[in-house]
Amino acid sequence: MRLRERDLEIDFTDAMDAIVFDQMKPERPNYHGLAEMHRVDFVVEFEQAIVFVEIKDPGNPKAQAKGLEKFRTELNDGSLSSTFAAKFLDSFLYRWAEARLDKPVHYLNLVTLEAELLPNFSDEIERKLPPMGKAVPRWKRQLAVNCQVFNIETWNENFPKWPVIRLPAVEARP
Repeated sequence: MRLRERDLEIDFTDAMDAIVFDQMKPERPNYHGLAEMHRVDFVVEFEQAIVFVEIKDPGNPKAQAKGLEKFRTELNDGSLSSTFAAKFLDSFLYRWAEARLDKPVHYLNLVTLEAELLPNFSDEIERKLPPMGKAVPRWKRQLAVNCQVFNIETWNENFPKWPVIRLPAVEARP
């Protein structure tokens, strides 16, 4: 199942189901009608797990300088990791309310930045997800089994079954 976020496409070859969760068009079947909630881009279901996928593409060749500056500022001041954490939490709550979270959930992020920036960003997001590094003896389940951030190269190295490609401009949707 191929899903696209602008001109980035991921082929989730072995998925049981895969949807664009950040659907903003009311006529689409996966539109959820809660614009005030944050949403991950994709929700992908496999036999053993559910994967939430968020994509940010500051490395897009068409990226504007002003947008890149804002992205880097938010990365450095911690507000970007807060946004990524909110996207996971709100999406988790939404899927929980739909009774669609019966498997472990993984949170994978594709961010087109330099690889050396990504491990720290993963840690920042994870620290903002409950229980925020604390032990909670009464909890029987984790919200996220893991939280990782990849760029295109590291994604393709780690997930060769789910390749991500940048489509030529004529194929990309607006």
